[in-house]
Parts: sequence; C-alpha cells; structure tokens
Amino acid sequence: MAEYEDTLVDPFELDGTDVDLGLQTVWTQLVRGGFRRSPRLEGRVRDAIPLGRSLIEPRGIGHLVSARSLPDAETEALPTPIRNADVFCFGLCTVGRAVDDYTRALSKQSRLIDSMILDAVAITALSQLSDRLARAAFHWAEERGLSASRAFSPGAGSSDWTLENQRFVFAHLPGRPLGVRLTPHLLMRPSKSVSFVIGIGERVAQASRPFSCAGCPRFDCSYRHVPEETSPPCEPR
Repeated sequence: MAEYEDTLVDPFELDGTDVDLGLQTVWTQLVRGGFRRSPRLEGRVRDAIPLGRSLIEPRGIGHLVSARSLPDAETEALPTPIRNADVFCFGLCTVGRAVDDYTRALSKQSRLIDSMILDAVAITALSQLSDRLARAAFHWAEERGLSASRAFSPGAGSSDWTLENQRFVFAHLPGRPLGVRLTPHLLMRPSKSVSFVIGIGERVAQASRPFSCAGCPRFDCSYRHVPEETSPPCEPR
C-alpha cells in the first residue's frame, strides 16, 4: 500500500468562468424540474441567461486528506463504499449569494416562473462546477494508479449518509470556505452550494461518474441527475 502524508494538501481550486450556460444546457435542467418547452417560455429563458451569468460567482475548492490523519470513529461513520479509502477529497462548490437574493426577490414579487428559470441557470452552473471538481479528484487518483468513488453528499437521498455529516465535511475544509456557512439546521448558505466527499485508494471501487441520483426516491427534486433515466416532461407546477 502506498504511503500518504498526514498533511492537508489543496490542489483543487476552480472558478466557473467557462461554465456552459447555453440555452440547451439550461433547458435540460428545466425539463428535470418539470417544464415543457414552448416558444414563449424559451424567450423568458433567453432573457434570464445573461442575468444569471451576471449574478453567479461559481467557485469550488477541494482538500485531500490522508485517511491516516482521521480518527477511527470518523472513518467508521463514512458511507460503506469508502471506509477503506486511503485518501479523502472533501469538496465544496457554490455559485454565491447574489443569485439567491435575486430569486428570492422575484418570488416575493409573485414572479415564480422567472424565479424558477433563474434558479435553473444557477443550478446548471453549480452542477457543471461540481462535476469538474470531482473529476479533478478522479484525475488525481488516476495519475497515481488509484480508484475513486462517486461523490457522497450529506443528506442526499441516494445514500444513507445523513445531513449531520455536513459538520464532518466542513471540518476538513478551510474556515468559512468560499464564504459558505452552515445554519443551525445544517443547511448551506448560500443555498446554491454542494458539499461532498470522495474516497480514493486501492480498495475503492472505481465509479463511472462522480454524481448520480440513482436510488434516490425524490423524483421531483430539481437537482436530480440520473444519466440513464428518462421521463416525459410535464407542465410546470
């Protein structure tokens, strides 16, 4: 087994200046949220994309931590597929606070469709950045002949890793990372943020992709992403 330093290293710091906020990528997210495409709605989406681009601040950070530096109680509380990992990548991505504030203001003005469209723009950027950060961890593992698990996010319905583990993830990130904080109820603020951990090592099964909601019963979730899953779109609720 390879030896890994007990020190924390930080090779992954990403910005989202090149996220793809084209019409089709945003529409993909809207269809997942229950929208049916129409010329009128398409015009509203086209108008929302430049606004969303001006509001979001997509950033991501990942820290690699040797498993040897963690107490046994912490590793035993991890999802089963990564308990035998040699290294953990703790990741966090966010698109910032401004888009949260704007969508909230639109909702208060009863402009719910516009709020949901702008929300989809933000989620599109966040999903791309999260995938890029996780794949950077995949690449780090591959360069060393190691395998990398999928990303496990606290409270996600596709695993039994409860929301209380947000504290564990944030404990292994720098203080107030990217300006993201946890509320007393362990929700992230800004809300358009994603945290996760990836297990890396010789005894970890290689994941085909870092993120998938396969197995999660929440079919109405706007964050849902199962590449093999198809479902007919419906009218927005």
